[in-house]
Order: sequence, then C-alpha cells, then structure tokens
Amino acid sequence: TYQKLLPLYFPRSLEEEVQSLPYLPADIGNAEGEPVVPERQIRITEKPGVPDDASDEEGLEADLSFIGSHAFARMEGDVDKQRRLILQGQLSEAALQKQHQR
Repeated sequence: TYQKLLPLYFPRSLEEEVQSLPYLPADIGNAEGEPVVPERQIRITEKPGVPDDASDEEGLEADLSFIGSHAFARMEGDVDKQRRLILQGQLSEAALQKQHQR
C-alpha cells in the first residue's frame, strides 16, 4: 500500500506528479498540505475592541457603544449561588424560567 501511495504525495519526477493528479482530491490544502478552514483561522486585529472600519482620525471621540455587547462581557449574578438555590429547590418560578431559557 505504501509503495503505491508514496508517489502520489511525494512524486520523484514531473512525470510521476502528472500521473498522480487524477488520483488526488481536488483540495489538498495549503502549501504544507494542511487543510484550510476559514472559520478556524485566528483573526488578530491591531486594536482589539475597535471596529475595523473606525478610522484613526476619530480618536477618543469614537462611538464605543458596542463595548460590552458581547455575551462574555455581560454582567451575571452569582452563578454558584443560583445553582445552589436550584439544587435546594428554593429558587423562584421566574428565576427557574430564566434559567431554563438560558
């Protein structure tokens, strides 16, 4: 099996490479052969927290209303206390519905 597959991925000559093309999948990845999944690429910005379309001219006057709108930035109550009350059966019906909704 290895004798047959090695020329596909490691051709020794241009002739072997041309012969192996019909047997290879259409997408064999990037230059190193790694699969490229756009959703998994790390996107690093120069200024985290500032939208890409904001210009430097706006400076400190930029509208920063989007800060804190992400789910991880929202303030939560004491989650451990809520869980303890649920386990003890002391949580109100409204709180139970909110917990169920989450």
